[in-house]
Amino acid sequence: MRYSLTDYDAVDAPHMPISERVLDKLSDILLASDEILDMIATNPLLPTDTTRSVEEQIRGVYDQINELMKWIAD
Repeated sequence: MRYSLTDYDAVDAPHMPISERVLDKLSDILLASDEILDMIATNPLLPTDTTRSVEEQIRGVYDQINELMKWIAD
């Protein structure tokens, strides 16, 4: 059986150290946060009070995940 990169899931890779698997999932969260910030930044109907609040919260999530990843990787 062959796996493509899209079939790979770090959670299902018990041969990998737990720190590597956690970092993989955290990177997914980081990427999703970055994509949300891009959506907000490129929407011509924005900003509104709601989107400013969402942006602030997502930036906080991004920063926390980034720091956590640095801590785990060290």
